[in-house]
Formats: sequence, C-alpha cells, structure tokens
Amino acid sequence: MSRKKNKKSKMTKKKKILIVALVLLMPLLIYGTSVGVRLYNIYSTMHESLDDEEFEAIDPEDLIDYDNEPEADVIPEDEVEAYKFLDDRIYDQPRSARNSDHLNIMLMGIDSRTIGGAGRADSLMVVQYNKRTKKAAILSIPRDTYVRIPGRGYDKINHASAFGGTRLLKETVEGYLDIHIDHYARVDMQSFTRAIDAIGGVQITVPQDMVHTNGRVLFRAGSQHMNGDDVLRYTTARKLRSGGGDDFGRIKRQQQVVMTILTKVSNELSLNQALSLLEDISPFIRTDITPNVVMSNWSAFTSLNLNTVDMSTLDGTGFRHNRIYYYRVPIEDARKRAASLTQ
Repeated sequence: MSRKKNKKSKMTKKKKILIVALVLLMPLLIYGTSVGVRLYNIYSTMHESLDDEEFEAIDPEDLIDYDNEPEADVIPEDEVEAYKFLDDRIYDQPRSARNSDHLNIMLMGIDSRTIGGAGRADSLMVVQYNKRTKKAAILSIPRDTYVRIPGRGYDKINHASAFGGTRLLKETVEGYLDIHIDHYARVDMQSFTRAIDAIGGVQITVPQDMVHTNGRVLFRAGSQHMNGDDVLRYTTARKLRSGGGDDFGRIKRQQQVVMTILTKVSNELSLNQALSLLEDISPFIRTDITPNVVMSNWSAFTSLNLNTVDMSTLDGTGFRHNRIYYYRVPIEDARKRAASLTQ
C-alpha cells in the first residue's frame, strides 16, 4: 500500500514539475515562435532570386541630363578606342577560379522610386568577407565607371542595371573585377529614409560646410542629428561649392552613413526593435540571401568588429565624350584592388 502511495506521489511530483516547466517556458516558446514567424515573413518579402526578378528594361539615355554631367576633359574618339583596346586585352583573358575563402555580396542603391522599378544603380558596393583571414572590406565603385557591359559594349557601370537589371549588373561587376558575386541586395530609395526614421535618426559628423553652388548652405560642419530626409540630402548632394559635391564626396558620405547605421543597429537596438526595422523596410529591399547563408556565416556576422572594416573606392580619372561624363579606372587597376581587399 505504501509503495503505491509513494509511486503515486512520485508521479504527482513529476507532473507538477512538468506543468511548472511548461508554464515557465510557454512565454518563451510563444515568443520564439512569433520571432520565427516574423523572420519568415520578412524573408518572404525580401527574397528574390535572379530568375524571379521582374524587370522592364529602360534606355539609360532617357535618364541623362547632358547639361548637368560633371565637368572633365573632353577626349577624342581615337583615345576612347585606345581605352577599349587596352581593357579588352584583360577582359578577353580566362577568368580566375572562384576563391572559396571569399563571400562577396553586391549592394545596390537604385534610384527608382517604385519597388523593383527600373533605374540606374545610384550607389554600388561590393562587400567582401574573407573566411580565412576573418577580414571584411567594402569597395565602392563609382557609378560613372567606364566598363564593358556584356552584350552592350562600353558604358557607365550604373547603366547595366537599366539595361538588364540585377543579373546584368552582377555579370558586369564580375567581369570587371574578376571576382564571383555570391549574393546581392538591392535597395530602393524609400527604404533609406524609412530606415533612418525607424531607428530614431542618426548622429552624423559633417566634416566641412556643405554649400550649394547657388550659395545655399545645406549643412554646417560638425556633429548633428539627422532624420531620413536629412540623410538622403546629405548623401546625394551635388553641385557643391564646398563639401564634396563630386562622386567621391558622395561615396564617402554614403560609406559614412552605412557604417553609422550598422553601428547603431548592432549596439543600440533590441531584437524586437531590429525585427520591427526589418519589417518596415523589407518591402523596399530585394535579396537572394537565404536563412541558410546567414546561419552558415553566423559566427562571422556576429563577431565582426565594424571598426575594422576597410572601406575604399576605385581610383581613376574622369573624361567626357559625346557630352557624357565617364570615370576611367583601367581594368587592371580595378582587379588588383579587388584582389587585395581582405588579404
């Protein structure tokens, strides 16, 4: 009789422990499930393979404002042909084997005002992480860079996205830098201001007064709090009397803002806040990065020190031909820079 009571008592204790455990864990299970659902919804919204991309080609010539093209030396036709001849010799060589140590992600800021709409790549970066050296780097490619676009000939690199969308831009970057692009992320303009506003703005240090050629002061030098619209004006400002109105000035400001956003998100936002941010901007982002890619590189992503990320820009010279401005970085120089990013 006593054995039965003891056995029943033990069973009752086990049940009580199980019930208490379930009660304690239920909020965590529910929260974990809700996080999973939110992540899945975010992924479903943003994910787009190159095969699924909906794209309608446009003629980049329709987007060129000849009167507002940057100033540069005008060069004759024979000099342009000489550029092509020198670069063709490199383009036509066999491509290098894929480097398995490198994870390369192409980031594009498209000047389209509609989700997935046609447009030029207003900003173009290659983010590289080296699994062997544990180094990361961001290389900015000036949007006017003179390159060979497959099937189209030589033109500005940002016109590749207008001609053939993400796929053609990816092929163009791969051929120019002699690297393999593993994944891409395309951001439309709306997400930029939304992201800034969603995290409460950012603190940006303006290195010098930014004054428009008409004399209007856009930003004073010094640290100042900016909302989304402010940051958009800060990163896209052109025609400046001072403050870096050329493409290099814009690229430096873009890099500065990108690192500021990443630092604030990683240091100040909770998981729930980060998810809310992604939910807000996910309709304006398209990427082929999958959860498997994130998980397989999770340790790299979480251990990366943002302060050690090397940021650079291809260096070359500008020229004008047929009233259009181009930026020439010889392909040999571009490939050497790309090869040394994370060594």
